[in-house]
Amino acid sequence: MVQTRDWRALVRPAIEGLDPYVWEISSAEVAARFGVPVERVVRFDTNTSPFAPIHLGGALGEFGTTMPLNEYPDTSYGPIVSRLCRYTGLLEDRIVVGCGADEILDLTVRVFVESGKRVVVSRPSYAMYPVLVQAYGGVLIAVSDREPFRRDVAALIAAGRSADLLLLCNPNNPTGDLVGRDDIERIVREVACPVAVDEAYFEFSGVTVADLTDRYPNLVVIRTLSKAFSLAGLRVGYALASESMAELLNRVRPPNSVGSLSIALAAAALDALDVMRANVAAILAEKERFTASVGPYVEAIFPTATNFLFLRVESPERVVAALLRNGLVVRDLSARPGMRGCLRVTVRRSEENDRFVAALASVA
Repeated sequence: MVQTRDWRALVRPAIEGLDPYVWEISSAEVAARFGVPVERVVRFDTNTSPFAPIHLGGALGEFGTTMPLNEYPDTSYGPIVSRLCRYTGLLEDRIVVGCGADEILDLTVRVFVESGKRVVVSRPSYAMYPVLVQAYGGVLIAVSDREPFRRDVAALIAAGRSADLLLLCNPNNPTGDLVGRDDIERIVREVACPVAVDEAYFEFSGVTVADLTDRYPNLVVIRTLSKAFSLAGLRVGYALASESMAELLNRVRPPNSVGSLSIALAAAALDALDVMRANVAAILAEKERFTASVGPYVEAIFPTATNFLFLRVESPERVVAALLRNGLVVRDLSARPGMRGCLRVTVRRSEENDRFVAALASVA
């Protein structure tokens, strides 16, 4: 008789014990549940661009001959890397491309974290950081913000002096807080571990420490084409680092996680920086108008250096319910510790933002 074994007993304890990332409700589910046409559902929760990417027909026209779909793409992602060299000013051997910033984060954690290794993060911050750290058996050291939602640089440095990795989202997600260049350099200089600075919203803040990788080999800067470049659906991210740090990340990088279509279209988008910059300027201008319109209906709006608002409402349950009835989806953070009534709201087109304000006013 064949003896059976409970396969669940083989799951690593680190996986059994971690709190998973909370997935966003799909637009189709919102439409079905609240009786809203799916084309009327607006994602205020994902921090993506409201603008479609540039017309990419030309890139796709060349695609069939240069990147046949029956073959794997160039594993060096040369068309993306060469354009990122022009965009960032760094050499090829200091750029690592991956499947979104999330894969680059995963590579970074994979290189430095195993059972018992200590990883410092600020709290609150990007919800995937704890998932990654705990999945690799690391110990999460969460440094609480100074009120209201401002990172405590001195406390991060103190914790980082005995840590194995420090993850810093800048500007922060979900609060939008921006740590200045001088403070980040101070962190990188004074801690005794690698520092990964997640610059997913760099194009909106205009603040980067990528150039500091010249001086600090323990620094890795992580970016994405999902936000400002309007390419969230393509999943393209990249790291900027010293040559030695990039070599470590490439040791564990899968060979073909970015597909041929993503390579071709990302390269085309990086050839149209003027379009990206015009879209960013339009979003930031609309952000000012949107902030003023929302102001009378909320308890507080906290400063952000991103393409989203971070605000507090008196009754998040009523507000979120009213928004969903109108097909408007926000990131409800009110259940997180220290974030009573807080919502994160992406800045979108003016007509979409006006729908948001009208729904918000209906429950004010």
